[in-house]
Amino acid sequence: MKNNLTPRYLVILVILGWSFYSLWPSIKYQNLSDEEKESLREQGKLTQIESKIIRQGLDLKGGMFIALEADIPNLVKNLASNRNQKFDDLLSEVTNDFKSNEGSNFFDIFRNKVQSSEIKIVRYFHEHGSNIDDIISSLEEETEDSINRVLEILQNRIDQFGVAEPTIQKQGKYRILVELAGVQDSERARSLLQSTALLEFYLLKNNASTTEIITQLDNILKKNVSNEELEKLISETSTSNEQNTEDLADNNVTTVDEIFGETTPNVSDNIETKSDLTVDSPFQSLIEFVQGDMVVKTKNVYALKKLLDDDGAKLKLKSSSGQFLFSNNSETIGTSGEYFRLYYLESLPELTGGVVEKAKANLGSLGGGNAGLPVVSLDMNSEGAKTWSRVTGANIGQRIAIVLDNKVHMAPNIREKIPGGRTQIEGFADINEAKDIAIILRAGALPAPVNIVEERTVGPSLGADSISSGQKSILIGLGIVFIFMLIYYKASGGIANFALIWNIILILAVLASLGATLTLPGIAGLILTVGMCIDSNVIIFERIREELRKGKTPKSAIEAGYNRAITTIIDANLTTVIASLVLYQFGTGPIKGFATVLFWGILISMFTAVYVTRTIFYTITKKSIKTISI
Repeated sequence: MKNNLTPRYLVILVILGWSFYSLWPSIKYQNLSDEEKESLREQGKLTQIESKIIRQGLDLKGGMFIALEADIPNLVKNLASNRNQKFDDLLSEVTNDFKSNEGSNFFDIFRNKVQSSEIKIVRYFHEHGSNIDDIISSLEEETEDSINRVLEILQNRIDQFGVAEPTIQKQGKYRILVELAGVQDSERARSLLQSTALLEFYLLKNNASTTEIITQLDNILKKNVSNEELEKLISETSTSNEQNTEDLADNNVTTVDEIFGETTPNVSDNIETKSDLTVDSPFQSLIEFVQGDMVVKTKNVYALKKLLDDDGAKLKLKSSSGQFLFSNNSETIGTSGEYFRLYYLESLPELTGGVVEKAKANLGSLGGGNAGLPVVSLDMNSEGAKTWSRVTGANIGQRIAIVLDNKVHMAPNIREKIPGGRTQIEGFADINEAKDIAIILRAGALPAPVNIVEERTVGPSLGADSISSGQKSILIGLGIVFIFMLIYYKASGGIANFALIWNIILILAVLASLGATLTLPGIAGLILTVGMCIDSNVIIFERIREELRKGKTPKSAIEAGYNRAITTIIDANLTTVIASLVLYQFGTGPIKGFATVLFWGILISMFTAVYVTRTIFYTITKKSIKTISI
């Protein structure tokens, strides 16, 4: 029997404290009114709270489930060159076989059709390899890149759509599953998911125009927005938020080193700010400067967007033929924190991504100044080449922004005219970074469009019914278990009930700390762990009873009972843990939710049954007692 129980008490107290700390954001969030949530959102604090709460899944909150499938035949068709009727007929046969055999691999069918035909596949895919194996491998890589980019675009758009906890994941090789909890506008969501990502090239407004529009916006905003609203927006808040070389050098390719200056200004620790700004300059108060570039603290992005959404501000921007766009990613500037760059651009693009025929990451050609270095090669069609030549020639010395999904990815300086519609962008850290940029540029016109193959809508009332049913099942189950344990095991049953409450609190705390989403199957998993926890206690209590029947003292019986039961408990729960890991690895959506709750529930139930209840028994029997209620 343990004599010094202090370490056990400390472990239990630490875990209990951590549990309430993890659950506090969820408790706080549930008690917030809509007005309080909006206020916290403006201050940049709501995102922090939402990242720490237990979220509700589609089946509890209502919303949409959409299954998207990439059009692989279309992808292959777009990648082929010198196509003819013979190739189109072959591709049509492959497509029909692929669609008629669910679960089949498109490229396996394609390989078999090519090998059984007289078609020389290299004729159509000479840029992808010199034999069928290399070509298939390259096409599969292109497919994976395309789908991964679709995933990235969907995530970006859904974030802008305002879904608190979307689920976006691949299923197999060609499908993407999307769950939008709380979304009821199915038409808007459908359009959001299926629309093609838009790549655009905008000229930046000059400094004089930028200064002028900022002043004009301040004059408008201070009239349209109350002092109270401005103070709320401006107030200080906590910080939120393969290698593919060319055989020959191409002398017709123009490099960034020759044409473009730095894609972004050098970042300095010295941030130029204006500390004397008041509510008379609401727009300027949220802006800082890094060597001429406007930057906005991450925590102030929402507030600035809200100011720009003012009707007067929108009219002024429209009349000035300009727009403000943020950079795609935040960056750390010195010791000042995380910032997004803010660009003032022309309202109309000079060029769109529809003219980009190819964007490919490779290593610089031999004989060039960038030999062996990662680059991205851009090819435009004839129309794009003509426009690009005119735009760059007429705007030497100005900056041009490369924009995807209304976010600025690059803003280089134009140094000279770019003829021919071909150029190379260099200066990447490694080939992987170059690949990422190439994927971004290709996404202007996705080579593999996505089609909705399945769609379901869960109404909010159904979600509310699910929550109510789940709560009732948990309460009824707990009530029956509590009564049974008290009647059958008396005071020891009360100890088991205490451990059971502990078990539920710890599971919810783990889910909150992981940022997990609770679904209806997850609630089922929670109820299952309740049974597993009680089962462990029953095994222990029955072993203790057996030892008492042998005439042992309560202390000896408890010690022997736990020692005999622990092996059985571990054996019984280990198989369930293994099953939950398999479900998590191979399951999707709600199945993963169930597996997550089950996995942690089993581990926690063993802890509470073996460690917590044992500590309580040790405490009760610290002094010699003759009987024990069990």
